Formats: sequence, structure tokens, C-alpha cells
Amino acid sequence: MPVILARIDDRLIHGQVTVGWSERLSPDRILLANNAIAADPWQTRVYASTVPPDVEVSILPVSKAAASISEPDNLNERVLLLTGSAEEMAELVRIGIPIKEINVGGLHFGPGKREMLPFVYVDRQDLKAFARLLEMGMTLSAQQVPGGREHFLDQEQIRQMGEKF
Repeated sequence: MPVILARIDDRLIHGQVTVGWSERLSPDRILLANNAIAADPWQTRVYASTVPPDVEVSILPVSKAAASISEPDNLNERVLLLTGSAEEMAELVRIGIPIKEINVGGLHFGPGKREMLPFVYVDRQDLKAFARLLEMGMTLSAQQVPGGREHFLDQEQIRQMGEKF
């Protein structure tokens, strides 16, 4: 199952994903790796209902999402992988998801968060997860929509951002 886009976005499945990225990348499946949503049948139905009918959707806990990507029946699918947090994505990479690039699509303002970019607000936990992802050899780029400006994130930016807390 080739991952054509691995995206961190706290809004999970929404218009930028289902219209913007899906139309650009033509995935066969959107795979949402999120423990809380996967455990809630109502939320699972709501998120699944927002995906275009020609795209399959899977909403799985992080550990099962990692295994799903490696299943022989799924090896030819083009997958758009989503997590709601940098921590979830770091766990997927640690488990062994075969990716090298991660799109930071949107982390929004909330308690304890500071602006890194106009559409990326982070706390210390986010910064630690970003640092771990970079240490594991990932390329991190923040980009809201296809064709939008891409901002590459590196250890120095993360260190400087951490000094603001």
C-alpha cells in the first residue's frame, strides 16, 4: 500500500483533504489513524461519510493502521494517510510505516499552543514529536493545500520555536 501523502491535520478528514488533496493525488483509500475516532462508532460514521464515494475509507487505531498498510491485499492501493497529531504520526513512523515525507497540514490554535506558521500552532509535545520525526529521517513540510506555499521544517526551527515556551 504505497502512501502517496502522509498528513498531520487536527481537523482530520475535511474539505482540504477530500477535495484539495484527493483531487490532486487520486488516492484509492483515505486511512485515518486515530485511536479516539476509531473507538467511537458514531464519529467513525461521520468522518467516513465525508469521503467521496469513489474513495475507500478506513478509520483505524494507530497500531492497526500500521499493520493495514503492510497487508498483502492492500499493496497496490494508493493511500492518503492522516493523523490528527504529530505524536500519532511519530508513532506510525516508529512502528515502521514506509514513508519519508510528512505534510503538516493544519494544527490549530488551542490552550498552550503558539504560532509557528499561520496555520500551524504547536505546543511542546508537538515540537518533541517533530524533532523525533526528523531524527527518524523524515522530511517535514507544512502546506495547507496543493499548490500552496510549502514550508520545510528543520531541527533549528523546532529548537527556536521551543525557546518561545
